[in-house]
Amino acid sequence: MPSDSSSSKSAELEKNNLTQSRTNVIVSDVSQQLRTVMSKKGDRRIQIVTSDNQQLALEELGYKQELLRTYTWYEMFGVCFSIMGLMPSIGSTSYQAFSSGASSATWGWLAGSVGILTIGIALAEIGSSFPTASAIYLATWNWSPPKYRNLISYAVGFTDTVSLSASVCSITSGCASQIYSCVQLYNPDFVVTNGNTYGLYAALIIFVAVFGCMSSSINAKIQNLSSITNIFLLLLVFVALPAATHRNGIPFNDAKFIFTNVEKAGTNWPSGWYWLINSFQPAVWTIGAFDAAIHMQEESIPKERIKGRPILLDPAASPASFGIISSIIACGILGWLMMILLCACMGPSILDVINTDYDQSITQIFMYSMGKKWTVALMSLMAWSSLLMAQSCLLSTSRQFWAMARDYGIPTKFGSKFFAKVWHNQPINAMIGSSALSLILGLLMFGGDACSAALFSLSICGMYMAIIVPIFLRITYARKDFSPGTFYLGKFWSPFISWCAVVFMAWMIFIVCVPLTYGDQLDKTTMNYTVVIGPGFTLLAMIHYQLYQHKYYKGPHSNLSDEEYLELMGEEGIDRIVSNHEEYEKK
Repeated sequence: MPSDSSSSKSAELEKNNLTQSRTNVIVSDVSQQLRTVMSKKGDRRIQIVTSDNQQLALEELGYKQELLRTYTWYEMFGVCFSIMGLMPSIGSTSYQAFSSGASSATWGWLAGSVGILTIGIALAEIGSSFPTASAIYLATWNWSPPKYRNLISYAVGFTDTVSLSASVCSITSGCASQIYSCVQLYNPDFVVTNGNTYGLYAALIIFVAVFGCMSSSINAKIQNLSSITNIFLLLLVFVALPAATHRNGIPFNDAKFIFTNVEKAGTNWPSGWYWLINSFQPAVWTIGAFDAAIHMQEESIPKERIKGRPILLDPAASPASFGIISSIIACGILGWLMMILLCACMGPSILDVINTDYDQSITQIFMYSMGKKWTVALMSLMAWSSLLMAQSCLLSTSRQFWAMARDYGIPTKFGSKFFAKVWHNQPINAMIGSSALSLILGLLMFGGDACSAALFSLSICGMYMAIIVPIFLRITYARKDFSPGTFYLGKFWSPFISWCAVVFMAWMIFIVCVPLTYGDQLDKTTMNYTVVIGPGFTLLAMIHYQLYQHKYYKGPHSNLSDEEYLELMGEEGIDRIVSNHEEYEKK
């Protein structure tokens, strides 16, 4: 008996030693608690996800589950679709949509949507590989040269956070403009100033932040409400606008006008070039912030894949990836049809629409066909839809803010710990922090129309500057390190689409920085300050990292102890990762 007991203890000790040795293989750089596996190629560290289950994948990346998994694939679609908010966004960008002519609004939207879809697919693949709120800068860290990975990933995370906050600003200020447009319809003498716009804007930010602090189940229902509101508003305009135009005896514009009309309002650029710098932007501004689903991956409900179903038609492959792609396709098609409808019903003079006294050009189209009462009703619904958009955008922004805080990416160690705090499975502190950032960025409104336009453009320029980095690294420097997730289009289409996305983003980053005039007409009021504000925030992030933040930000920071990691993953999980790593090294 004593011999059997001693033998049993010896076997148990040997088993524990084996488990510990396996853990040591997996847990490299224990001081940072990064769940990484060392690659012999250039000492490049890669985080390997071996499980198709997103819950296990999150743990493999070294993060514990702190938020509730409440969002279905449909609600993930709702987050993106809500932020895009077709009618309110088209209203906010209506001046630019028509300032180059009807053809710019129609063909520009269609071409822009195709370009955006390539970005969405490339981003969806990255999100599937790293199913966490920090996927964008986590992928950047893993795929960057070892010497610069901390600096580059911090700049990407910082820029993405600011761009999302700028999206909140642009959506909420658009909501304020729509509310004031309704006021102007009944009181034409009402003057919209920067002061009263910011006051309403700040009140709306606080309002949506309060709802954002509520439970995940409530916020998930808000996404459903937002999707229903957006679809209802679209259907209402699709039916009411042409019916009212016909009833009032107003002739519809023909196909030649809709698809070939070119204008050059308020610029001295050549017509062709002005068409190019305007045509893509309405779609890009509208079908934006689709990375919201990426930042909310830790709250999505993953399910088993449906065998035999094409990956693009399978929400179970990755709820976030499906939410991104389906929302882009839906907004691309519906938005193009809406642009055709608006051009058909706007009347014979597009210049009257562009040079309207109303705060938004779309108000003039509604007034022309439907009169004051219907216009007020539609603009009120658009304002309500914009408010729901702002709530969805602030929700995703808070998750990115929280992820940065969790990885010590918020200035000062105390600040990171404070904003990473989770209350009742809700990142309430991060919601407060992201709301405060949006309020600060909103102060740019007092800089006049040029600064306000730069604030709008920052939401696109900053987002594209952030997500172009991991996509570009994935198809160049780290092309051999990419480990596909559940959503992957294969060895040919995946890199091909990613290259298309990189080219389109580079083009759009350049375009949104180009001023609308040049030469003698270019002054402080017509200057496009996006060229300063967009790259400026990235440069600021890099300087801040070098001077201060390098003390705390060391890349992705696991919030699991070694014991928790071992307990969560188990021996089978560790064996799976070791086996995957061995197969990787053989390639």
